[in-house]
Amino acid sequence: MTASTSILADKLHEYPQQDVIDGTSGCSDSILDECLNSNDGVLQLLHRYAGRTFCTPGKRLRLDAQSYYPDYMNGTGLDEIWMGCTVPIVTGVIDTRTNKAPFREGESHVLTPNGQVISLQDLILANPETVMGEKITAFSKSLYGDPTWPIVSKKFDNLNPIPHHLHWAKWEVYDINSFDNPGVCPSHYHTTAMGLYPFITKDQFLDCMKSFGKGDYNGVRHLSPHTMMHIDNGFVMPNGVLHSPTDLCTHELHVTMDEHFLAEDLTLDGRIGAADAFYACREEDYPKDRHEDWEYLVEKFDFEANQDPEFVLKNSRPAITAEEFAGDGVDAKWIVYGDFLGDQKCSILRLIIEPGAKTKFCPESPTLFHTNGGSGRVGKLKVRYHQDMKLGELYPEIGFITQAALNNGGVEIENTGNEPLVLTFDFPQHAHSKTPGVATK
Repeated sequence: MTASTSILADKLHEYPQQDVIDGTSGCSDSILDECLNSNDGVLQLLHRYAGRTFCTPGKRLRLDAQSYYPDYMNGTGLDEIWMGCTVPIVTGVIDTRTNKAPFREGESHVLTPNGQVISLQDLILANPETVMGEKITAFSKSLYGDPTWPIVSKKFDNLNPIPHHLHWAKWEVYDINSFDNPGVCPSHYHTTAMGLYPFITKDQFLDCMKSFGKGDYNGVRHLSPHTMMHIDNGFVMPNGVLHSPTDLCTHELHVTMDEHFLAEDLTLDGRIGAADAFYACREEDYPKDRHEDWEYLVEKFDFEANQDPEFVLKNSRPAITAEEFAGDGVDAKWIVYGDFLGDQKCSILRLIIEPGAKTKFCPESPTLFHTNGGSGRVGKLKVRYHQDMKLGELYPEIGFITQAALNNGGVEIENTGNEPLVLTFDFPQHAHSKTPGVATK
């Protein structure tokens, strides 16, 4: 252990046995060097789980049966994995052991060579350009002031559709894949509600919102068209648009923030109070003195974006071959690609590497990855897909390929198992000099 390392008293709620390093104590530089040297510039990230008080787990996060409902979460179950998150998240969960929100809930942490953990953000601040590269560092500073990873990757998995909601400033992209949803038929009826029908009037929407919490159900979801989501394809959800994501396990990327407004007062998981509807709204997006001011809501609401008759056409992202990464024994596909909301937001790449095959992987930008199947190595980091994971134990599935690795020519990825090694890579905004998919659309 580095001599100057100090340890925080608080623990990550999933990992009570792991020491959490205080990254502000002046030791982050040396710890970053140790982490980079141990795996050829690849950082191993922990699974960070979270639960939403208004959702029920779909139990496809591959935890063992006993781990979905920790006894300290007062009945709330774990329905999300957060990856690459460097900001606090807003779930409403209270840890009954501390009577506070779980310590650093959802925030990404790196496993050090000696088995301790340190936040990804602390390592970024130690040397932003070594971790993220010059371009992403400059971009994140322009957006947030301080350098930080500008994209959040997560998986949410619910038994029932999420409450109809919108994000004032947070856009999202979806990858609903067959690896996270085994056995789902291509003709499935798991749909996502999106926007409003073009014939819905402002008065009809206002009437729904004025009845929030005053009757059996305000009925807002009935104002929205429902769209079948294609398995193994992508979809883009702009900010400001109502949506109620499907009850399938969904890999999602979004801008680095966590804010939402809940638009319906009753779901299959229970009732939502009017105060809870605004619980995660940021003051700069929706002032507190306007909460439950439904006329203000309708005035602020973007009807044009919500009633675009070409919404599905504009925002669906069929998977396309990623020629630059495909090769002998390697299938590569872009799942989310192209520009939206005016520029290059983020993209998702999936590699399927056959047994015995290997490839040199050197993208233009650092990238986060997670394992969807098989076993192998990324650089020196051994990865393996797991089932029935126990809360509190460590599993090598999630990693971060740093700029340091790219500066050395990238990393070799090898399938060392008997089944296809499936890896999904999440790229941040402006990661590519040429936006994937633009020429083929």
